[in-house]
Amino acid sequence: MAKKTRTVANKSVKRKSEAMTPKQLEEMYDSGDKRVTQERNDFLLPQIVDFVKQRKWMNIRPEYQRRLVWDVKKKSRFMESLLMNIPVPPVFLYESDLNRYEVMDGQQRLNAVLEFYENQLTLKGLDAWSGLNGYTYAKCPPRIQRGFDRRRLSATVLLAENVDGIDHVESLRREVFERLNTGGQPLNHQELRNSLYSGKFNELLIELAGNRLFDDIWGIPPYEDHYRPTEKYISPELKENEYFRRMKDCEIVLRFFAFREESKIRGSVRRMLDRCMEENLEMSKEQLRGYRTVFTECLGLAHDVFKDKTFRVRTSEGDWMLSAPMFDGVMTAMEGLREYRAALVSARKEILRAFEAEFEKEKSYEIIVGKPNTADAVKARLALVRKILKRFV
Repeated sequence: MAKKTRTVANKSVKRKSEAMTPKQLEEMYDSGDKRVTQERNDFLLPQIVDFVKQRKWMNIRPEYQRRLVWDVKKKSRFMESLLMNIPVPPVFLYESDLNRYEVMDGQQRLNAVLEFYENQLTLKGLDAWSGLNGYTYAKCPPRIQRGFDRRRLSATVLLAENVDGIDHVESLRREVFERLNTGGQPLNHQELRNSLYSGKFNELLIELAGNRLFDDIWGIPPYEDHYRPTEKYISPELKENEYFRRMKDCEIVLRFFAFREESKIRGSVRRMLDRCMEENLEMSKEQLRGYRTVFTECLGLAHDVFKDKTFRVRTSEGDWMLSAPMFDGVMTAMEGLREYRAALVSARKEILRAFEAEFEKEKSYEIIVGKPNTADAVKARLALVRKILKRFV
């Protein structure tokens, strides 16, 4: 293993906007406040495989970071680059616990190495080493295997120093992660949340996004038929789906939980969604069960009332278009009206006509579509949808 190098750099996390004098700024710098320590190291490819198997390097899975995983050709070309000793970007690890590291950037590179060494990757589309097309690691000649075994991947390990408790550590971790993901194809907001707030609640969002009725409504190939995460299999149809590939489906589910309580509808929509993830990091089994139940019940009632028009708005051209803001209004209204299920279902045709009439009004259409991402816009949308539905109970 190459010699380890260690450097230290100051990174300031988000602070209140109060003015600071030049002297205060210099004192803050000299104190080492919000300091991130970097340790750089090179790892042989077999070592990487061992570390992952020993669970020293965590979060090597498709849900972490993003679902837009590399295809076979891209993985193969990465392995070809390693064999040719072409420089590749380092991976970034975060020391979440002593000698346990969370992969903050480079998950897909590490997955390519792991799959190749576990003979799950058959090389394809190589140019310089076209003779290796169709080979797995086990099928490679011994000298080629030794060539791969001698290759290294650089890693930068980030460690928080001079921090005040777990909240401070998490704040610094989020800051570093967001800055790491500003280049290349950056993570969108939900992919960042998925990475920063991994836990039982985040897993529940993924589970509910795979609910068959939810998938049918949003035109997503059903998870249960197209997605087997333990086998690292995602069907081509699901992989290319606009909602699945960048975790928009999970964000839609999250919106329901973020907007359920009016007292928590404040600030921007992004901040509301972030706050919902933060507040639900630690959840009991009972809480998770309750969240799952209320979501599925509201989803079922919404579909029973609106059928093929569920979460759709009618445009001026007469088309019915899926709408996340309409989802917000209908789902939150259904939670408060579940006891009136029979009345709502029996009045479903009248309800649909009432919404069609409302969509004809320019002001109402703008309220329901809810283009502004403000708390007032969200409150107005939820109130209008609830008001329409309450006429029929």
